[in-house]
Amino acid sequence: MNRRSHFQRLLLLAASTTVIAGGAVLPSSAMAATAAPHTATVTTVASDHDAHRQHGSPASAKQWVETTDAVSGIKFRLPGKPEVVHFTQAVDGMNGRLYKVRTDNGVIVFAVFDLPSAQGELDDALRGLVDGYNAGTQSPQHKLSSTDVHKITAHGRPGLDARLSAPDGAAGSARLIAGDAHFIEIISLSPKGKEKPMHETYQQLLASVHNPRTHATRAD
Repeated sequence: MNRRSHFQRLLLLAASTTVIAGGAVLPSSAMAATAAPHTATVTTVASDHDAHRQHGSPASAKQWVETTDAVSGIKFRLPGKPEVVHFTQAVDGMNGRLYKVRTDNGVIVFAVFDLPSAQGELDDALRGLVDGYNAGTQSPQHKLSSTDVHKITAHGRPGLDARLSAPDGAAGSARLIAGDAHFIEIISLSPKGKEKPMHETYQQLLASVHNPRTHATRAD
């Protein structure tokens, strides 16, 4: 019972922080008032991932930033320096870090929660994420639904991929990964007309993830 309540707490945290991040995608009038968790900046290393693109195209102007989650050692790249939301056991009932970047095309989120062995609850996690997000919207036009849901294996661990969409044209993607020691959530959301460039950004983020726990035991 205690294990289940901890996981439900994770869903509430993830959903509420996605609602906060979603303010960059949905009109402010569509968002319910939400208290932002305590935040902090993160030390990052700029990447030359796009440095060799030519003629100053929009892709070359995008500064990708390599970020390391200090607790898990997981590394990933984001399209800009992220804002970081910290969760603690003492205040929130669970330790975790959420990294979010707002771009001209929407918002992207990478979250790591210190929750081991949650692979049996991936469907519940996706449901809780969508329901929690929708609880913070005031119009049915902005409510998300998940489609094309399918199970995957990411870095040797069980995961779940899904597409997100709303009647107003907002769209995105979600990937949930249940690791041995951490639960990872990767989410993107974009307004109507920005789906393609944001999906490309999301795919670049997925390709950049390096988890030392899995790479140490598997020869990729």
